[in-house]
Amino acid sequence: MYRRTAAALAVLLGALAVPVASTAQARTAPPPISAPPMGWNSRLLACDVSEAAIKNAADTLAGNGLAAAGYRHVIIDGCWLAKQRDQQGGLVADPARFPSGIKALADYVHGKGLKLGLSHSAGTAACSGGGPGAYRHEAADGAQIASWGVDYLKDDWCSIPTADFPGQNVQQIAQTLYPPMRDALGDSVAFAMNNEDGSTVPWLWGRQVATTWRTNVVTSPLADSYGSMVTAWENNMLRGEYAGPGSWNDPDLLQAGRGGMSAREYQTQFSLWAVMASPLIAQADVAKLNGDLIGNAKVIAVDQDPLGVQGRYTSTDGWYHVIDKPLGNGDHAVVLFNESNRYAIITATAGRLRLPASPEYRVEDLWTGAVSLTKGNIGAAVPPHGVVMYRISGGGRADAPPAVTFEVDPSSFLGNNRPTILEPGRANRIITRVVNTGGTDRINKAAVSLTLPDGWKAKAVTPATSKNLAAGDVFETTWEVTPPADGQLTTYQIGGKVTWKGGPEITSGADVLAGRAPASGTTYLSDLPWTVMTNHLGSVERDRSNGDGGAADGRPLTVEGTVYAKGLGGHAPADVEFYVGGRCSTVEFLGGVDDEVDEPTIKHGSVEFQVWTDGELAARSGVVTGDQPAKKVTASVKGATYIRLVATNGVDNAYWDHADFADAKITCD
Repeated sequence: MYRRTAAALAVLLGALAVPVASTAQARTAPPPISAPPMGWNSRLLACDVSEAAIKNAADTLAGNGLAAAGYRHVIIDGCWLAKQRDQQGGLVADPARFPSGIKALADYVHGKGLKLGLSHSAGTAACSGGGPGAYRHEAADGAQIASWGVDYLKDDWCSIPTADFPGQNVQQIAQTLYPPMRDALGDSVAFAMNNEDGSTVPWLWGRQVATTWRTNVVTSPLADSYGSMVTAWENNMLRGEYAGPGSWNDPDLLQAGRGGMSAREYQTQFSLWAVMASPLIAQADVAKLNGDLIGNAKVIAVDQDPLGVQGRYTSTDGWYHVIDKPLGNGDHAVVLFNESNRYAIITATAGRLRLPASPEYRVEDLWTGAVSLTKGNIGAAVPPHGVVMYRISGGGRADAPPAVTFEVDPSSFLGNNRPTILEPGRANRIITRVVNTGGTDRINKAAVSLTLPDGWKAKAVTPATSKNLAAGDVFETTWEVTPPADGQLTTYQIGGKVTWKGGPEITSGADVLAGRAPASGTTYLSDLPWTVMTNHLGSVERDRSNGDGGAADGRPLTVEGTVYAKGLGGHAPADVEFYVGGRCSTVEFLGGVDDEVDEPTIKHGSVEFQVWTDGELAARSGVVTGDQPAKKVTASVKGATYIRLVATNGVDNAYWDHADFADAKITCD
C-alpha cells in the first residue's frame, strides 16, 4: 500500500509549479512520434559499455525476435563521451570505448533495422563517465547528434549551473535549457527529458517540448524490486492527465530479466507500463530477455495503440486496482491489478469502464488468449502481485462462452493480505466459488476439482458439480484439505479448475501456508520461512547483507567491523513477517547498518529497527547510523500469531540504508 506516499508527493510537487516559461510557451509542439519508444538501454553496463557491447545488443535484438516485436531503439546510457570537446567545440566519442565513432555505430545499428539512442546532459558535464554536458552548446550538440544519424536522445539533468540563473527555480531553468536542444535535434529524433529532479515538474509542461519525461522521482533510478516498481507505477498514474498522443509519461525502464522480482511481478510491470502508454525499454542483459514475456504482441499493441492515451483508474484502493485505457478502434484495454499478497477477486462493469453500449462484450485475456462474453460484468481471481489484462470490444461472438469468475479459498474479508494457514495432519476446510459473471448463457453442470501439492489430500464435503447456473448465480463447494503431518511452514499453491458442458476449462489457485510454528527452544529467524517480505532493493537476504539488490548477491553481515554468521540483510524500508502461532515468547537481534555502504572516510546510512506483533509495536531501536555499532533489540512476542521485523528509513534518504538484523533469534515454548 504505497499510494499515501505518492499522493503526498503529488501535493508537494504541485505546490512547486509555476507558470510555464515564455521559452516553452513560444515553441511549437514536439515532432510527432507515433507511439511510446521501445528498445534496450545499456544502464546496467554503466561504464563497461562499448562499441562491441552495443553491436552485440543490436545483433541479439535483431536475431531473437524482439526487434520484430518493436524493440528497435538501442540506447547508450552514458560513458560514451571523450573527456573533452574537439578544437572546434564539437562532441567526441570516447576513442577507447567507441573507436569507430557514433556515426559508424549508427550506420551499423540502422543496418540491422534498428535505431540508435544516446544520452547527454543539459548541464555542464555528463552524468557518468566524464565528458562535457550540453550547457551553452545546445544548438550545436543537437545538430551534431542528429547529423550522426542518432534517432533518440535521453537528455539527463546533471551538473546544472543554477547560479547562472538568479531568481529562477529549477522548473524555469529546465524550460530554458531543454527547448533549444529539442529544436536542434529536428523532427526525426525522439527527445526524452530524463529530468529526475521532481522539482522540475516536467509533466506540467513536457508536452510542449519532449517525447517523454520521467515521473519516478522517488525511486530514481528504478530498482529491481516489487515495492520500487509499484511506487514508480503510482507516481506515473498520478500524472496521467498530462500525457497524450506524441508525448508520454516515463516511469523508467523495464526490469524483466534482472532477477530481483518474480516472473509474475515482471509480467505485472510490463502490463502496467503498457496500459499507461509508457516507453517499453528493457535494461537486462539482452541474452536474458524473455521474448515470451516482454514480446507479447497483444500487450505491446495496447502500449503502441495509435490513440496514444494513458490508462486511468476506474477504481482503486489500498490493494486492488482497475485501470482502463481506451483504444483507437473503440476497444478498451483493462488491467486488474492485485497489489496484495493474497489471491483476490477484482471486478468492474461496462458502465464504470465507460464502454460503448452493446448487448454483449467480447473479453480477451491478453496473457492466456481465452475469449469469453459478458453482458457487462467483468471479474477475475487475480494472483498476488499479479494482473489480469483484457481487451474488451462491443459486439460479442455467438460461439464464445460466458465469462466465469472462479476462485479457490476466497478471503473472508476484503483487504486480507495473508495466505490461509492450514494445519498439517488435520482436515482444514476451504471453499471454491464459481460465478456466472458474464450471464450471456446458462452454465450446465459446472464441475470443480483441485490440484494439490504432493502428499496432500482433499475431499469434497458438499457437491463439486453444479446444476444450471443462470446469470449471476454462485456455486460453492466446501473441501477438507489435509497437508502431510510433517509439512514445513512454507508457501504452497492449491490449484483449481472448473469445466462445464460445452465450456472451456477455467483455472485459478490459492497460495496457502502449511506448517507449525517454530520448534520449542531458540531458533535463528533466518532459518525459518517468512510469510510476507518486502524490501526497498531486491530481496531480504538470509545470513548475508542486502548486497547490490540482485538475487543472492549479499556479503557477510558486517557492522562496524564485526561479522555475524547469522541474520537477515535488508534495505530499508524492509518488512519481514513470520508465523509463530501464539507459541513464542521473545525475539532478539542486533540491528545495524551494514559496512558495505561505507566509503573510506564516510559512514553512510541511518535506520530504525522495530518488532511488531499482530499489528502492535513491540520494540524499537531508535535511529542507528552507519558510524554506530549494532544495537540490541529485544521484544516480548507472547501470544502473537505473527511477528514482523521492520527497518525504516532514519534521518536521511534511504539510498544507503542497508539494514542488518544480525543474530536474529526467536524463543518459543
